Amino acid sequence: MYTGTPGPSVTLSDSDLPPLFRISDHRALARQGESFRAVRTQLVTLLMATGAAQVAERLDSHVPAVLALLLYAAAIGVGLHITRRRARAHWRAHRDVAELLKSLAWQYMVHGGPFHSGVADPDGLFAERLEGRLAELRKVGWVDESRQGSRARGIAQITPAMRAVRAKPFEARRDIYLRDRLLEQFVWHCNKAALTHRSSVHWSYVTAVLTFLALVSAGLRAFGVVEGWDLTGLLSAAAAAGVAWQEVRRHRPLAYAYGLIKDDLDMLRITMTRTVTEANWAQAVEDAERLVSPQHTDWVVRFGG
Repeated sequence: MYTGTPGPSVTLSDSDLPPLFRISDHRALARQGESFRAVRTQLVTLLMATGAAQVAERLDSHVPAVLALLLYAAAIGVGLHITRRRARAHWRAHRDVAELLKSLAWQYMVHGGPFHSGVADPDGLFAERLEGRLAELRKVGWVDESRQGSRARGIAQITPAMRAVRAKPFEARRDIYLRDRLLEQFVWHCNKAALTHRSSVHWSYVTAVLTFLALVSAGLRAFGVVEGWDLTGLLSAAAAAGVAWQEVRRHRPLAYAYGLIKDDLDMLRITMTRTVTEANWAQAVEDAERLVSPQHTDWVVRFGG
């Protein structure tokens, strides 16, 4: 039984992981940014079009009416662009590939999951598992455009640093995994839980204020206190845009999911530090990798909405 604390960190960097991980991670971040920017642009354009339409109605002028027409047409154009680019779908596909590579690499390095110490050909098993999962992802739209020829496939994704870690004794591999993988994931989920919670509170406050102002505006118009400019429609549209943005970013359910996974990681890290032996290490690593997988996060998100 191991009751100590992990030793000095080896601090493996992204350059020590499979090349395809780095490519997929970069593309996932780029597609994620593109997806959010496009939706934000569409919402802002629709809000501006609503404002221009209200000005046109109040002033009975053709100029703001034409502006509103152009803005609504631009919003339609942005929507068509979003549909054509499928940035969100490509983002998820590249993210799944990146996380698959990262998880398989860590299991390979520390003798976790199917890559336990007794496996006869860990390199061949790594190539088999990797190419099998990538074939499944190709069926749902992932395009393997970064690897040309057999040199970049299968075993070629195993880096010298990965082989060096795998060759280390159990105690060293255990310390590396506990510190460079589990602790890193624990800190990441802590930070993301705090960030998404703040964003959820912020946008909930914004939409609540806008909805209240729309209520006040409607009430003042209903009782004849205010005549002339009617801001009810514009304020309602702004509140709806805020709600739509929260749904796109999934602030509330993600904050819930990150918080739960953070707590589970903390308990698992303590358990693996104190009670997991070499005999049951492979299964413990497999359980840990399942906990930090995107599929597990998506499953928890369903209950946080």
